[in-house]
Amino acid sequence: MRRLNLRTILAGIASFGGAAFGGMAAAQDGPSYTVFGTPGLIEMPTAESADRSDIAATFAYAGSGGYRTSFSYQLTPKLSGSFRYAVFDMYGRNEGSADFETFDRSFDLHYRFNEESQYIPAIAVGLRDFLGTGRFGSEYIVASKSVGSNLIVTGGLGWGRLGTNNGFSNPLGAISSYFETRPVYVDRDEDGQGGNGGTISVNQFFRGDAALFGGLEYQLSPKLGVKLEYSSNAYLEEPLTPAVDINSPFNFGVTYRPRSNVEVNAGYLYGSDFSFGVTMLLNPEKRPVYSGLDSAPAPVRVRPQDALAATTWDRANAPALHAALAQLLAVEDITLDGLEVTDQSARVRFTNNRYRSEAQAIGRVARMMSQVMPASIDTFVFEPMQRGLALSATTLRRSDIEQLENTVGASEAILARATFDRAGPSDGLVPAVGQSDQWQWGIGPYVALILFDASGPVKADVGLQFDGRYEFNKNLVLSGTVTQSALGERAGGAFFNNPNDYVNVRTDGAYFGRDGTPNLENLTLAYYGRVAPDVYSRVTVGYLERMYGGVSAELLWKPVDSRLAVGAEVNYTALRNRDVGLKFDEYDYQVATGHLSAYYDLGKGFQAQLDVGRYLAGDWGGTFALDREFQNGWRVGGYFTLTDMPFDQFGEGSFDKGIRVTIPYDYFIGSPSRKDVSTTLQSLSRDGGARLNVDGRLYETVRTGHVADMSDTWGRFWR
Repeated sequence: MRRLNLRTILAGIASFGGAAFGGMAAAQDGPSYTVFGTPGLIEMPTAESADRSDIAATFAYAGSGGYRTSFSYQLTPKLSGSFRYAVFDMYGRNEGSADFETFDRSFDLHYRFNEESQYIPAIAVGLRDFLGTGRFGSEYIVASKSVGSNLIVTGGLGWGRLGTNNGFSNPLGAISSYFETRPVYVDRDEDGQGGNGGTISVNQFFRGDAALFGGLEYQLSPKLGVKLEYSSNAYLEEPLTPAVDINSPFNFGVTYRPRSNVEVNAGYLYGSDFSFGVTMLLNPEKRPVYSGLDSAPAPVRVRPQDALAATTWDRANAPALHAALAQLLAVEDITLDGLEVTDQSARVRFTNNRYRSEAQAIGRVARMMSQVMPASIDTFVFEPMQRGLALSATTLRRSDIEQLENTVGASEAILARATFDRAGPSDGLVPAVGQSDQWQWGIGPYVALILFDASGPVKADVGLQFDGRYEFNKNLVLSGTVTQSALGERAGGAFFNNPNDYVNVRTDGAYFGRDGTPNLENLTLAYYGRVAPDVYSRVTVGYLERMYGGVSAELLWKPVDSRLAVGAEVNYTALRNRDVGLKFDEYDYQVATGHLSAYYDLGKGFQAQLDVGRYLAGDWGGTFALDREFQNGWRVGGYFTLTDMPFDQFGEGSFDKGIRVTIPYDYFIGSPSRKDVSTTLQSLSRDGGARLNVDGRLYETVRTGHVADMSDTWGRFWR
């Protein structure tokens, strides 16, 4: 085995990547993507990063290497993460056993240390498949440097799978003998056959033989590019790896971008296979629909100078004032819930049904109030409501609104003059009459997608959905959803054979609602209240979700101006029948669950959450989640759950983890809407760490009207 020292390797990488001047600009629309769904060459990584917040979905065929569906997210300008679902054949890999097709899930991390400069290349470090089965497990250090405006040169050093072609003794062995050998992945048995997967392979990082890789990418035109790479992956014939014939370490590829957010690539791999892939790019910070589809706000009505001296108004006009304001707010799909008017102030309580930002709703209400309020009233107090809860009180001077409407920096100026506090008592508010429809319903098509399930990458269902809602009052609401699949009765396949004695609290989920009859997805009676000045409550009873019915109760402590919130939830539920009807007699399983939760707004759109308690299978543990929310409603985050259910009883995946994405309707349609759709990309849906799905949990309901959230979206006040 050859031996190279660390200094020689790093110098080689830097000189390979840093031979010329210029910025990394070969592709005008950002880096191109590999068949692994990450910025790079064909299979090898580069030191490039996508634009901040870029989301890339890649669907690729890598010949004998199988099909790969990847989701990559540029969390910060330097840090990105990827989740991948691969499907490949195990022909000839397991001696004495039948050939089969396997599904593999993996996670990657990529961190770029620096921006490329005139003389120094960009340098990055990465982990591939560090939280999965380890089939593609590898680590790398890579440098990339542009040569002029059309060529990028890359060189790197890989370990693990990326250290198997023409490998040599690990140069990190000069630091410690610890790095000289690479142990078998901890989740595999003695024969390397693999156990549950899903644990972090820390004991392997940067250990064992290393190998060099590199390549070139040249942009022939703004849309067309070509690539050449030297691969350090030999696809060794091991039981857990795809069977790839290696006739050459060189791969060739071509990329084409018909649009800035779509890339098509093709390649010739290892002298034996062809590859093909499509990457679709989306950035939550860059709206694809041009702004301007919002209805124009009404102008602020400025009081005449001679009216500013007024100190009172004729109270006989109060009923007409209420009716006029209610009518104007209805144009904005804002419900007037109550109004209190004195000689010089007006307090309005309202429910915003249209605008994602409560700050934008307040701006619309302020304009409407300027149209109808008597001239003597110079103080406006706005109290937004959701689910019958008054969230906060924002106080503005009417004269400030009149003065700042059309000035430079108006949003920052009006925010600086606003004061925030708890919502006031209901005493004194005159309730609006006939402004809210007690009964609301709708019917339309639905599409349900199950992504990256244990038995396939994508499953779909289509049909009709009926939604109904009846308000007994603002705090007490009956709501339900019924669906009818257009696919009729569908076979559920074989049931999961769990490796434990726990009830299948989630792994049987795919078999619910498959008999072709209407499904009662949920039917609940929910009550929301406030039990103390900063403490909110919720009680929900009924068919809570597709799999469970029962009762759920919650308390949340959340001061208006605090970034911290603390909550507690208790549930007593029973597992419903698989026909998703009214009965509970098929499983005869009841369970009490509950969690203590802490929420913290980290600022700049980042939300952290920690839940500790008992889960649906009776296991105890905790869940940590970190999400980034954008002003336009996009939300991208990840979570993991660890409980006292042993990894070997949890089964494949070892513990629950995943990526969750929330997509707002208005991002695509352009017009304002509070609706969104959410999906979770899980490594695997198992029974450990499973939690009840209850609509309308308090934190997400309450925080939108509190200081941190409204400050983040205050730029919409004048929109």
